[in-house]
Amino acid sequence: MKRALDGFYAFMDEPLYLGSRPILFLLMVPLVIGLVQPLWHIEMSAPQYPKGLSLQVYSYTLVGGHGGADIKEINILNHYIGMQKLERSMFTELDWMPFGFGALGLLLVRVAALGNVRALVDLAVLIAYFGGFSLFRFGHKMWAYGHDLSPDAPIQVAPFMPAIWGHKQIGNFATHAYPGTGTYWLTVFAVGVLLVAAYHLVLGRLRARRAAAATGGSEPAAS
Repeated sequence: MKRALDGFYAFMDEPLYLGSRPILFLLMVPLVIGLVQPLWHIEMSAPQYPKGLSLQVYSYTLVGGHGGADIKEINILNHYIGMQKLERSMFTELDWMPFGFGALGLLLVRVAALGNVRALVDLAVLIAYFGGFSLFRFGHKMWAYGHDLSPDAPIQVAPFMPAIWGHKQIGNFATHAYPGTGTYWLTVFAVGVLLVAAYHLVLGRLRARRAAAATGGSEPAAS
């Protein structure tokens, strides 16, 4: 067992296979595209809004439909039920998300050019953590918007969780939320790095087992 672990740890310090490096460089493409495409779409429809209202969430800003006018309409509706205004300044996550993804991109280039297996695994863990944390923050922000309602609102409604993915009926408004193209591109980036890392880990584990078997397998018993 010890020989197998020693072999695995030694493999972690080996350079990446040459075939993996161009793949990692290419994964910069979906990362860059994802940062400039909408990450999430939220659409609302009601009889008094036959054309509907929409909101797109980017990694750095919020954009309302119909030339930005929909944000104003959504805020008017939110006022009646006591919800806070949808303003870019309220979404502090959008201040650091571009820098976070940019840092991941720089690390990706460094790993592809100079890194070893250990650096690739570290990058994959950072990507998984950053992606999971970003999704959690988005969900928490939506939860807070639906639960932090003003008690003095003209229309009293029970606290609710706005639609994050899928359909939800709130009063006479039907809300539909779904990931944008940016989220799909960033998923390609994240899954690509994780698959390359998993490939190296599986291969390294197999090589460590073969090396241990070739040298006799287990440690000799202590006298």
